[in-house]
Amino acid sequence: MKISQFPVRKFTRAGILTSALMLSQANALAEQVTLDDAVQLTLNRHPSLLKFRPLTRALEGDRQQALLSPAYTVGANLENVMGTSSTSGVQAAEATISLSSVYELGGKKSARTLVVDARAALLDSEQYSMSLSLLGGLTQQYIRVLAQQERLQIAERSVSLAEDALTVITNRIKSGATNDAELFRAKSALNQAKLELATAKVNKEIALQSLTLFWQGNYEDITLTGSLNSPAKNYSYETLFNQFLSSSNADLLIKSLDLKDAEIQLAKSDNTADLSWSVGVRRNQGAQDTSLVFGASIPLFAEKRNSGAVKSAIASKEAELLERDTKYLDVKAILFKATKSINFSSQAALHLEKEVMPDLKRALELTKEGYQKGIYTYQEWFASRDALLQSQRSLINYREATLLNEALIEQWTGQSLKSFTFNLQD
Repeated sequence: MKISQFPVRKFTRAGILTSALMLSQANALAEQVTLDDAVQLTLNRHPSLLKFRPLTRALEGDRQQALLSPAYTVGANLENVMGTSSTSGVQAAEATISLSSVYELGGKKSARTLVVDARAALLDSEQYSMSLSLLGGLTQQYIRVLAQQERLQIAERSVSLAEDALTVITNRIKSGATNDAELFRAKSALNQAKLELATAKVNKEIALQSLTLFWQGNYEDITLTGSLNSPAKNYSYETLFNQFLSSSNADLLIKSLDLKDAEIQLAKSDNTADLSWSVGVRRNQGAQDTSLVFGASIPLFAEKRNSGAVKSAIASKEAELLERDTKYLDVKAILFKATKSINFSSQAALHLEKEVMPDLKRALELTKEGYQKGIYTYQEWFASRDALLQSQRSLINYREATLLNEALIEQWTGQSLKSFTFNLQD
């Protein structure tokens, strides 16, 4: 593969961004940035991808050098001059002008080119895998921003409920139906809710800035809209690992081994010694004679002297094989954990939404009505309110965990992705 003709890869983003997340767009005061825009901006601006441009040019130079044949050398030699007796002056001088070079044997040029091409293929896979990794990180951070936005809404709801409780208690105190202790508890609960709201705002800004840094932007320029709603999932770990084996991440490991094979071939090419040759013209001034001269030389025992380099290259490949197997184990652990987490968190979110929260909402209504009538205590009303808010926070956590693990799975498997074009060429 020619370095100057790297294929334009079809980069992708997680399907959950359009289906599970149901993201419509990111609205800005000065500009509108859709999620596709954010992805494209990230791929075009993130330094970890920009570095592939100079690396590509460097490989172009390496390939140019690899294709060079050994240089020709012009030499001149002058003998029997400025001596004594018969060799005084230049009367008996012998001058030789020669042209010499090395004739490479053992397919060295081909082996050098093969190494550079293998490095080019590896760089191409690294570029693609890095892009998928960035997209995975972008997806996950987008999810975190949405989760923080929903936590902010719950914090606002908590303040609203606390204010409502304070109003109810104040009215009951005026009518002599309760005591000042409940008023102070209600004020304390309101102040605590306001503190949690302030914390939620800060966390949202931090998450949003972390997102915009993917394209070196500013969080103040955009606001995101979307939902964490996601249907229940049931993934198969075995299926996901098989998808990984056919993904670009696994291809990167294969390309690393291909490079080691090329390096072994290059090392073995030195088993055959190169032939050094020279041809020239010699002028004998004393005899007034001109003649041609030829020379050739070849090192002895080249294969034996090169055995260490071959041994080193083979051992390096064996280490790379073990590194690949280690990576397989790591990915298995990642996919297994993500699969189990998704299957649990998606079902847990569904259970909370369908079974738990309706009862808690009804309990809150009943305890509020009962408190106003003097049937329930403030503590019972507060406990019902706190239980509902906590279940809503748990629902966000489960939905966030589901989508984060989906993004992680798609990052490693490269499946369920929507294609768009991205070219790293200048």
